[in-house]
Amino acid sequence: MPSNLQSTGKAIDTISRRDALKSLGGVIAASAVSGRADTAPFSKQSGAMQASPGTLPKNPNILWITGEGVPISALSCYGSKLIETPNIDRIAKEGVRFVNSFCTNGLCAPSRATLLTGTYNHINGMLSNPDVGNLPEDEVPHFDTAQETFPKILKRHGYQTGMVGKWHLPVNPAKTGFDYFMYKEGAGGPYYEPTGFLGNPSLGSEEIQKYRIEGYETDVMTDLVIKGMQQFKQPFLMMVQFFNAHRPFDPPHKYEHLYDNVRIPEPGTFWDNYEHRASPARDARMRIEDMPDFHPPDDLTARQRKQWNYQRFVEHFLGTLRSQDDNIGRLLEYLEKNGLAENTIVVYTTDHGFFMGDHGWFDKRFMYEQAICVPWMIRCPGLGAPGTVRNDWVINIDNAPTALDLVGLPIPAEMQGKSILPILRGDTQPAEAPALYYHYYEFGSPHWVAPHYGIRTERYKLISYYDRNEWELFDLEKDPDEMESLIIDNGRRVQPGYEGVVQDLVGKLKQMRERYKDTTGRPVKLQLLGD
Repeated sequence: MPSNLQSTGKAIDTISRRDALKSLGGVIAASAVSGRADTAPFSKQSGAMQASPGTLPKNPNILWITGEGVPISALSCYGSKLIETPNIDRIAKEGVRFVNSFCTNGLCAPSRATLLTGTYNHINGMLSNPDVGNLPEDEVPHFDTAQETFPKILKRHGYQTGMVGKWHLPVNPAKTGFDYFMYKEGAGGPYYEPTGFLGNPSLGSEEIQKYRIEGYETDVMTDLVIKGMQQFKQPFLMMVQFFNAHRPFDPPHKYEHLYDNVRIPEPGTFWDNYEHRASPARDARMRIEDMPDFHPPDDLTARQRKQWNYQRFVEHFLGTLRSQDDNIGRLLEYLEKNGLAENTIVVYTTDHGFFMGDHGWFDKRFMYEQAICVPWMIRCPGLGAPGTVRNDWVINIDNAPTALDLVGLPIPAEMQGKSILPILRGDTQPAEAPALYYHYYEFGSPHWVAPHYGIRTERYKLISYYDRNEWELFDLEKDPDEMESLIIDNGRRVQPGYEGVVQDLVGKLKQMRERYKDTTGRPVKLQLLGD
């Protein structure tokens, strides 16, 4: 149990929402308030990562950890009190943590392709997850192995490279630059299934063999990461891509009963009826009450079933996350015991965020805060005072350029992101107003979320569901929960006072599509139903 929920020998039937918000401030409470977690910085830490500011070790190793669908509000370093994530927190305490980090397409395979390439999905080809039906021919996902990836570039410059965990791309990992790889078929669990492991038999081999490995998948993958690093010469890149917390949200047996006597409070938007937004929010099939993952009693009402499913979902989710954190601790310990910590950059991020009951949903996809905000932290010997917290914006197209810049390699012109190395060095950045361009494509089973693109600035968010000619506008300062679109009367007009905001955002949206060379979807055209 987390320390603030220690068992007293008596069953705890419930925790009131007031008490939970006061004493937990947790993963659910944080997202219920604003969709964002507490961003209070850690105090400066002393210890493991002492080095001269701005001085990187020569040819550093890189341990790049990508979680699966972990919202920032689920990590204690971002404010959660419901679960402790001490090992992920340690990366933040000994490094630099960013509180404004975003993905460009809130879906597994597209986001992972972007992390590798530094490009949007209309460039790298992974518009959606593989094997999704009902897609137009020009939107079928593909990944051209001729395109550059940062592992390919590192390998050409003397790095040994590895990838273990979730792959989810329809290509051989060796073709994208990996000397060592081991992954598992599919996108998620069951996590105790010993079959379906795929990997190459030796370093540098492009052959894919099948393996059977007993154990809990997250533990097994960590074993395989360590096995790979034991074979590597320095310098090396190891990408760890965890499966959990993904459906079916199976925690390890030791954590199956972690929250048995705890009633987890629902987020404030849990009973959202989608009345004040565009129709895709109402039509999406990802509501908590309809989750097929659990088996509620037959005698529950619809409202009771929603609450019952929510409790099972969150307690399972947190159990899988606890396992992920445990194994990150194992990786950090391996670096220390083998004399690698002072010469290894450690990054933790995730492919996308997740709805944990927010808006009554599970899953991701929508351009709402819980789905697009991702954790991003880096422990980099020689850069950044320990415990530093930055408000600068980081977007997942920035990951590949940053990895190359950290080891002193040039960034290919085709990469659309920027390196954040200057930020880590503390350099003054241009006073350009930050903005995110987002594009989600996949319209298919099981969730049926309508394709959309949009722009997010520091205060506003404009979303276009272009196949439906429907729009949403949110003032994040006044409505951080994104409950009420300011394009009102069923899309007929703009809320008075926001006409200029809409006009400005539409213009910026057009500019960003041109900047990133995105001609997919429909052209930007704001034509309200009343026009």
